[in-house]
Amino acid sequence: MTAVRNQGTKPNEAASKSGKAHPSFESLIRSHYADLPESERRIADLILEFPGEVSAYSATELAELSGGSKAAVTRLVQRLGFATFEEARRAARDAKSWGSPLYLMTRESPAGSFGARIEDQIQQDTQNISRTLEALQSETVDEIVDSIAVARRIFLLGYRNSHYLAGYMRWQIIQVRDDVYLLPAAGETLAEEVADLTKDDLLIVIGFRRRVAQVPRAMSVAHKFGAKVLYITDWSAEPNPHATWTLPCAVKGNDLFDRYAAAMSLLHFLSVAIVNRLAKKGRGRLTRIENLHEDLEEFE
Repeated sequence: MTAVRNQGTKPNEAASKSGKAHPSFESLIRSHYADLPESERRIADLILEFPGEVSAYSATELAELSGGSKAAVTRLVQRLGFATFEEARRAARDAKSWGSPLYLMTRESPAGSFGARIEDQIQQDTQNISRTLEALQSETVDEIVDSIAVARRIFLLGYRNSHYLAGYMRWQIIQVRDDVYLLPAAGETLAEEVADLTKDDLLIVIGFRRRVAQVPRAMSVAHKFGAKVLYITDWSAEPNPHATWTLPCAVKGNDLFDRYAAAMSLLHFLSVAIVNRLAKKGRGRLTRIENLHEDLEEFE
């Protein structure tokens, strides 16, 4: 059976007052995100990470939290298809009653004491990990793992913070299978690396915000050559039509920097699944590597 395409964009549904179902806020926002003016995009970013805030605050309070204006909040919810902000709030309340962890997340004030800040750090990372892993679908993950196991070659692409995450994923996979490459290589461009991609290859793109223009272009090229594409990104990313699968991660917290605990947890989860999928073949490669470590005296 074919896996769910672009898993992260599959909408949950919340009933409006009239009983008509609305797609989730995140799917509605993603469909309009590229065209949003900056004033509405700030509000959209807050809703994408904490959609439950829509039901907890007035339009004025939501505007203050996001650094936007009440008028921008009104324009945004109308752009998303809601007649009024109150209609949007009712949809969010219905989603919270349904039990979606995404809508149960709240934005809390920064902690004060050292112990409170530690607790806040743990809570935010735990929420992001739960939100990310609980959204996974078994069938989708199985198809991804199977593709990683049988692909002729695997290329991992990432820029900025995503580059070291791509490097971590490559390091796990290469323990149990060969022909796994990290892009972009130092000082090189992409064209030479992707020129001979085929339908037997797999491109894993890790593209957390802020994404560079090369990310969608690389996926377009891979799709053109018939290669499968796994796109690991954050909830604010627009759906990419060239991605075979999309796995979104929660990366936003209450502070300045994005948080990558959930991304690392997802990559670890996939890596363990790959080891289990490759079974004896993977263990054989790992055994050879460990023996070579000893022969080469690489570790003290």
